[in-house]
Amino acid sequence: MATLETSLVTETVLNGIRRAEGMRNFILQTIPDKIIVDTEEKVLIVALFSLVLEHHGAVLHLLKAGRFDGSALALVRPLIEASYRGHWIYCCATPEAIKQISVGKDAYPKLPRMASDVEKKLGTGGYFAAIVPHLRTLHGYTHGGMEQLARRYDAPLGNVRPTYPDEIKAENIRVTTAHLTALAIAYCQLISQEKSAGADPLAKAISEFYLPVA
Repeated sequence: MATLETSLVTETVLNGIRRAEGMRNFILQTIPDKIIVDTEEKVLIVALFSLVLEHHGAVLHLLKAGRFDGSALALVRPLIEASYRGHWIYCCATPEAIKQISVGKDAYPKLPRMASDVEKKLGTGGYFAAIVPHLRTLHGYTHGGMEQLARRYDAPLGNVRPTYPDEIKAENIRVTTAHLTALAIAYCQLISQEKSAGADPLAKAISEFYLPVA
């Protein structure tokens, strides 16, 4: 049995990566280039947004390399959870919860509760709650579950190598880009103090650019 590291990056996956990179680059060009981080809320959300940006870039880089598909998928849940934490702090967290988080205490609710809280607050037609049925799968990708282990063999050839189908890679590119975009919109609202995406011109520009890309 041969152990191989490389996998084929198809044009389908490359096209998805290019679209995601286009959205990512637009976000980076559009978000405020100067911010005043003068509250604990801003400190946390700016840091979480930075982390989501980094995870998103890493997912795209790893998938484009064609050798690290499993590692790319392992980052999807951390990216989503960081994004939800940002939204929850922005629209749901009490001042006391923000204070506790700021000193290193785990004051976040579990992800399903966080998703429910954010969905109720923002009323997005189920967008934030939609992740809940997929949490077990995402957990498996992050923590070496069968979602990962079953994709380590190329059964017909008897080789050990990543065998993740394009559909899984393309869907995770789409999902991570959507969550990056949603948090970028909230980030712009936070900086401008406009709670409506339509009221903040930068948030509006990101939202409108995303729709045709999606």
